[in-house]
Amino acid sequence: MKKITLVVSAFVFLFISNISAQQSVINDLDEVFDSAEVIRIEAKRTKAALKTLTVDYLVNNNPNPDVTTYLQLMDVSMEVVEEYSDEVNYYIGRAAQGNSNIDPSSIQSKASTIEGNEDYVRIKSAALKTAIEQGNTNQARGLISEIRGLLNTQIALAKEIKIEATNLKSLAVTYNVRIELVDERSGASVPAGTLPGYAASNQDTGEIFYTDYYNYDTFLNLPVGTYRFDAYDGYFDGASSAIVTLDQSLVGNDGFIVVTLRYWSE
Repeated sequence: MKKITLVVSAFVFLFISNISAQQSVINDLDEVFDSAEVIRIEAKRTKAALKTLTVDYLVNNNPNPDVTTYLQLMDVSMEVVEEYSDEVNYYIGRAAQGNSNIDPSSIQSKASTIEGNEDYVRIKSAALKTAIEQGNTNQARGLISEIRGLLNTQIALAKEIKIEATNLKSLAVTYNVRIELVDERSGASVPAGTLPGYAASNQDTGEIFYTDYYNYDTFLNLPVGTYRFDAYDGYFDGASSAIVTLDQSLVGNDGFIVVTLRYWSE
């Protein structure tokens, strides 16, 4: 009895730990998403300030537009962009550490590009101030175009990061499955331990997962997908297969998806 209690306790602890780790990865991906959204907002704010300056200078032909206000707003926003680019890199790195299926390289590359662009926005904006003060309209026009392009890149990359972070959640989400047997004739419940064990075959990847000696009727942390669940035949008995697409709507109050196989015996 003591051994069984220890096994059950270990199983419960493992189950809770897995759920906690999974939620931690999801939380990290949410942070990536939110940080990218902050970047997008700040880049758009700078772009709007640049537009105001451009209209006053090039459309209204004001030789002394309010460059100072633009530079102040740009400086604050680019400071935020730099900070949250680091946040993106930090949290996608954490998510990858928590789930080996997550490849952080694409998001990290985009965040690094955004951070590099932030430096150029500052440099080009300082040059724009000089060009306006010197009355060099053609140079100012070119710099405005360059700055706008840099900001558009930040906005586009931030949007891509948000999409990627959302898509990566499917890799972070896993499901726990419990096998239940019912007699094919009577429909009565049959102990799952009646058969030697069970296997789950991912229909998309071909990967096969097995139950173990202690948790003979349960699969922990199955990735999202469609699976065929099979039972190992006994000497004179066995069970039908079942194909199930794992989905949150199937999860019961105990955190498990129940897959029912029909038991037969000769």
